[in-house]
Amino acid sequence: MQKLREGFKDLMKNRNPSMLSFWTHRVTGVAVAIFLFLHIFTLSSVFRGKDAYDYTISKFDTKIGYIFQYVLLLAVAIHLLNGIRITIADFFGLTRMQKKLLWISLFIFLLIAAVGVTTVLL
Repeated sequence: MQKLREGFKDLMKNRNPSMLSFWTHRVTGVAVAIFLFLHIFTLSSVFRGKDAYDYTISKFDTKIGYIFQYVLLLAVAIHLLNGIRITIADFFGLTRMQKKLLWISLFIFLLIAAVGVTTVLL
């Protein structure tokens, strides 16, 4: 817990895109891991029969469920794009282009978010 507090203090001191990207990547990674456990738990209702599965899935077929799906899409997109950015920078020696790669990934994220609004929420 102490390391988490120190890391948060460091984020508050060094408010730059790289540090924000670092923390966003960590937080979305944890969020996606938690979602995977919930997803497996939800899908395990198939073992209780068709009616139990249909009932469980119907809980997500609401406006709040669609909002959670959109938030999941955003979290996965941020984590994916940042991971690709880090991989490209490491494997191709483009560490000097970190900021440019960050802005490119942010632009792609905004495109995904815009398309996601139309497909998930509307």
